[in-house]
Amino acid sequence: MQDAKQILNKVKEFFNELTTPASVDQAAAPAPTAPAMPMMTDYELMDGGMVSIDNLQVGGIVLIDGNPALPGDVQLKDGTTLTIGDNGVITTLQEPAEIETVPPMPGASEDMSAKFAAFTTATNEKFASYESKFAEYEAKLGKANKVIEELLKLSQLIVDAPAAQPDVTVKTANTFKEEKQKRSLDILFNN
Repeated sequence: MQDAKQILNKVKEFFNELTTPASVDQAAAPAPTAPAMPMMTDYELMDGGMVSIDNLQVGGIVLIDGNPALPGDVQLKDGTTLTIGDNGVITTLQEPAEIETVPPMPGASEDMSAKFAAFTTATNEKFASYESKFAEYEAKLGKANKVIEELLKLSQLIVDAPAAQPDVTVKTANTFKEEKQKRSLDILFNN
């Protein structure tokens, strides 16, 4: 019976490790501080829009309304052309002296802003969907944890309960042997 108690205690410890937040040692450690947000400078685009750039060099980050700019080329009001890669990172930078003057295409700014608005809307909808699914999973996990805790309590009761000795006053009939003999005789003498 001691083995069952030891096993149950190990299961409890394992379950507690899975469901308990960070250990006391980790909680006592100072939380890492978030890196300071670099200073952003606002720049006007040739088409009249605005962008924020942390460092006007290759590797700098371009934000539009606080979100990383989409990949592509943008031209600042001073004529500087930036090629933007993933996550709004500047991949190339051309100073105005190197740039051939290209008149902006009519309607191009409207198309980009409409595309960006559609992209932002789609992204927000996906995040909202993920958040609701995550909340559902958390609720299900909470219910599963309660079920497991109750099963552990039941297991503990079973392990702790003493094994009862059979009551000698109650007579149990073993009719299996008698039935088996009857059937075998019937089969042998079935004419």
